[in-house]
Amino acid sequence: MTFYAQLPLFLFIFLSVARSQKVAIIGEGIGGSFTAKYLADYDEDCRLEDITIFEAVPIEGPVSVDDASDRGWQGSRITSLMLKDGTNIELGASIAHNGFTLVLDMIRDDPDNLEISAPFATGLDEDDTERSMGIYVGHKQWAFRTWSGWKLLNKLTLVLRYNYDLVKIAKITSQAEAAFVSLLPELLSSTEKGTFFQSPEQIWNRLGLLKAVMTPFSKLLDAAKIYAELPYWRSFLPFQGSLRLELLTAINLVNYNQDIDEINGLVGLGSFSASGGSLFSIKGGNHAVIRSAVRQAQTVRSKRNCSGLVTQIPKKVTHVIGDFSGFSLFSEGENLGDFDVVVLAAPLHQARIDFKVKSQFDAAVLQSMPLGGLIDTEEPTPEEHEGHETIPGYLPEAAQRPYTQVVTTVVSKGELQGEVLGLGSTEKPPRSIFFSSAGKASLHNITAITRIHPSGIYKIFSNDALTEDVKKTLFGPAVFTEYIKSWGGPHGGATPAYQGKGESTEFLLYDGALGLEGHTTSGALYYPSAFELSSLACMEISAVGAKAVSKLIAKRFGWIHEDGASKGHDEL
Repeated sequence: MTFYAQLPLFLFIFLSVARSQKVAIIGEGIGGSFTAKYLADYDEDCRLEDITIFEAVPIEGPVSVDDASDRGWQGSRITSLMLKDGTNIELGASIAHNGFTLVLDMIRDDPDNLEISAPFATGLDEDDTERSMGIYVGHKQWAFRTWSGWKLLNKLTLVLRYNYDLVKIAKITSQAEAAFVSLLPELLSSTEKGTFFQSPEQIWNRLGLLKAVMTPFSKLLDAAKIYAELPYWRSFLPFQGSLRLELLTAINLVNYNQDIDEINGLVGLGSFSASGGSLFSIKGGNHAVIRSAVRQAQTVRSKRNCSGLVTQIPKKVTHVIGDFSGFSLFSEGENLGDFDVVVLAAPLHQARIDFKVKSQFDAAVLQSMPLGGLIDTEEPTPEEHEGHETIPGYLPEAAQRPYTQVVTTVVSKGELQGEVLGLGSTEKPPRSIFFSSAGKASLHNITAITRIHPSGIYKIFSNDALTEDVKKTLFGPAVFTEYIKSWGGPHGGATPAYQGKGESTEFLLYDGALGLEGHTTSGALYYPSAFELSSLACMEISAVGAKAVSKLIAKRFGWIHEDGASKGHDEL
């Protein structure tokens, strides 16, 4: 190529490097808000012109029982409900674990606005302090029940029922938790070679957890010799039960609404870790950490006297049109602006965005963006659902993975009818009730019932919405439905349907620099939600995805550089 032929390319490269960059973040949940904070931290010289967060339903605070927002738009899965008497109830992600290092760091950095409280705290003075729980196995039968205030007795109950199986799963879980909690934050902060992870699989491999991610939980339990059927010798012992069919199944149904053969090994271990660890929530609602992260990002840029701060725009992004110079974002026909880098901080199928790229031969011609680096030579004909184009069929399979449906129902003025569950008239039901697969099937596909407050406020998780007759049967004729939140439908869901393994996409879904041999920092589309598609779905995993993506963007913009030699880690 002659000098004159290359001149336009040289000029474009020079202008791209010289000008300030703009980043758009689509989605204001943990992934989006934490990405804004981490990018603000990395941008020490204020090279970013602007960080803009787009959210169709901004998170201003708890929703009210009279909330009239777009019920067809799911929004953040970290959402709380404020009843008229001031009771605060988590509708989505209810609790956090003391191993959530990145979430805890964000909380500690904002002590004036964020405060840790007990799980299921409502903000009222008379919170329910009882911690009893039970597993219902159907047909008015229970696997076991625990008692509030009797920690030692409850531990002995579990050990007696599940015997050495409990020791084995605790040991495996402890190894996985140690790798995740102790090594991951350090790796994400490091600039050594091999710590700029391009995909979730690279992270899990570095932590020695990839085998657990790619193996169904059922097979991991088989390898540990934790079987559904009890060994012959345990038939001679009293009060014996199957850890696999009871406790492990129940905690994964409540967390993921998936049985142990549907989740991968690390998801199962993560659920067990949460069942035995120190848990907490955030006073005023877990959504407060989202607002805090954005506020902290704004404070960082303000203290550095950056010209552009962090802008929040309450718009639903419907179209993203890209080329080697960046992206143009649209909300239906409204132009939302041009950006160098876009971060999609929401599951692809929930975002409902039409991704297009300009033809290299004619900029007026738009083609489907080859997300994931996969190009289909035959343009698929997009189908429509509720007026929105579905994701093109050539996306990576993991990106099209469906999410499980869960319906959250909040009722008041109720009293759980113990006789429905086989309890005597004088027996008090446990505060938290979990269900085995058989228990779920026998009671309207319910996976959990939790008493939120002694005044008769309950939260129920189920596959589908409960009828009024079912609610009255369970909670008495005076029960009143305060709120119903459905996490599901064609463009929703609570957690990825893992289908037994943790395949995922890379964090970089599209790179406009490929056509320019990497000589531009513009035109990159990143996807932090790829991390939860691989394994686990919780606040900390969303934060890890945000940190990994922010680090890649910082490297792309030249704010940080890779150095040193990489190190490995033993496989679990």
